Amino acid sequence: MANDDAPVRVGLVGSGAWAERMTAPTLAAGPETVLAGVWSRSSVNAARLAASFNVTAFERYQDLLKQCDAVAFAISPAAQPDLAIEAAAAGKALLLEKPLALDVEGAERLAQAVAEAGVGSMVVFTYRFAASTREFLRQAAAFEVAGARGCFISPALTKGPFAASPWRQEEGCLFDLGPHLFDLMEVALGPIQKVSAAGDRNSWLSVTFEHQSGITSQASLCGIADVKPRTELELFGRQGSLSLDARADDRAAMFALIRSEFAEVARGRGALARHPLDVHRGLEIQRILAAVEAAL
Repeated sequence: MANDDAPVRVGLVGSGAWAERMTAPTLAAGPETVLAGVWSRSSVNAARLAASFNVTAFERYQDLLKQCDAVAFAISPAAQPDLAIEAAAAGKALLLEKPLALDVEGAERLAQAVAEAGVGSMVVFTYRFAASTREFLRQAAAFEVAGARGCFISPALTKGPFAASPWRQEEGCLFDLGPHLFDLMEVALGPIQKVSAAGDRNSWLSVTFEHQSGITSQASLCGIADVKPRTELELFGRQGSLSLDARADDRAAMFALIRSEFAEVARGRGALARHPLDVHRGLEIQRILAAVEAAL
């Protein structure tokens, strides 16, 4: 970037519901970033989304890469690794979606490509950008935990803008909801070393984690309950309990922080040049997903 204070030009890959509702509006709002254009395997959808933000819809992915400093992905985990690897090889910082891939091998290839290219990366673990979550995790570091329970309960797989997403229907609540909750639980309680699981990834999934700290925690996932969505984590111990309602914060503020922190990642400067939620964190969560799959 010729001017480190200029807005980061971010190209968007994807034109589905998440791209339309979150990624494109967040990047276009600035001032840290500008939306540099859109590319999608569906040229019709790309044109529609690009027109709504008065930017270019590129016919070729390589042409989008030439016109941006960084690339944001809002596509399926099956498609993300290969496209992101190409962007990394072109020297672009990456704003990635969770999960990184459909399997550990795809996530490892992506993490290796990012390391070899020396580009910045950040994964959109949305709740980690909430002020209440960051305060909860700060307090959790000093809380003597005996055990914990967490849940992510939502009707997202049966109603709402993401219910028609093919990959979400195929992979269920494990890959859609699991990364968010598992990330929060591991950060609050320490690295996960053993996993057991029961249930159905398309209905209700129950997971027990044994952490290196000796703590045991339980996680419940469901994407078909017709209730107000909840993403919660509660720690218990001699001091009482410590609770997180991860949905309590204003989503606009969360997405604004995503934008500003990714701009610093893309510029490659300051404390966020290597973001704690980079591709390597995404790979760690991918390995947890694989362990849960193996335990079912």
